[in-house]
Amino acid sequence: MNLLSIQGVSRTFTSHKGTQTQALLPVDFEVRENDFVTILGPSGCGKSTMLRIVAGLDFPTTGQVLLDGQAIDGPGADRGMVFQSYTLFPWLTVAQNIRFGLREKGVPEAVQKERSDYFIAKVGLRGFENHFPKQLSGGMQQRTAIARALANDPKILLMDEPFGALDNQTRVVMQELLLGIWEAERKTVMFVTHDIDEAIFMANRVAVFSARPGRIKADIPVNLPHPRHYTVKTSPEFMELKARLTEEIRAEALAAAAH
Repeated sequence: MNLLSIQGVSRTFTSHKGTQTQALLPVDFEVRENDFVTILGPSGCGKSTMLRIVAGLDFPTTGQVLLDGQAIDGPGADRGMVFQSYTLFPWLTVAQNIRFGLREKGVPEAVQKERSDYFIAKVGLRGFENHFPKQLSGGMQQRTAIARALANDPKILLMDEPFGALDNQTRVVMQELLLGIWEAERKTVMFVTHDIDEAIFMANRVAVFSARPGRIKADIPVNLPHPRHYTVKTSPEFMELKARLTEEIRAEALAAAAH
């Protein structure tokens, strides 16, 4: 069943001088319930623009996005967003950050505590409930951001290069953590990245973007076993898929450089 339907969505930006830049050509794309879709493409190809349109933080020039059959016309609690920068409230503790959306919705305090305790345990932050963001490492801040997004029980989790600012070891740990949560919670995820290994390791589908103006040029299924461990990256299936995607991205990077 399709949970998200992107229908003829394009985006053109107009500068204050009237110059127009087309970021997205019309995109048609469906995301099924429980999919983990990674959006892969060269820098500046419109991946994040499309994700922001799905989040309701930007609006398409043409087309529409439907979530569960309802047109998206702005941000909503049915979509959880996690950015590359750690968008936590610095004046709130870990637990308070995670409960923020629930509190705004008027959820009873006992339920807020139950849900925040559950996700604090899920993301491995027990013992840090009363810490403030400045007392946490980057990886721990991003764990808090993921727990905050999940605590609201969104229909879809939207992630814009969420591990891009982390060191390599922390990034691997966070990839495995997120996959474990996805497998347990059966969430639907759209995950933007420009890292080919990450795109394959995380996903059951990889959507490859062309150079700007962006369009989806390939939608490739990933048939690797679950639960996934980083050792799968040395398997023949992984290496074959990596070679194919590397060539797809290389062609687009060359096309972008030629403009």
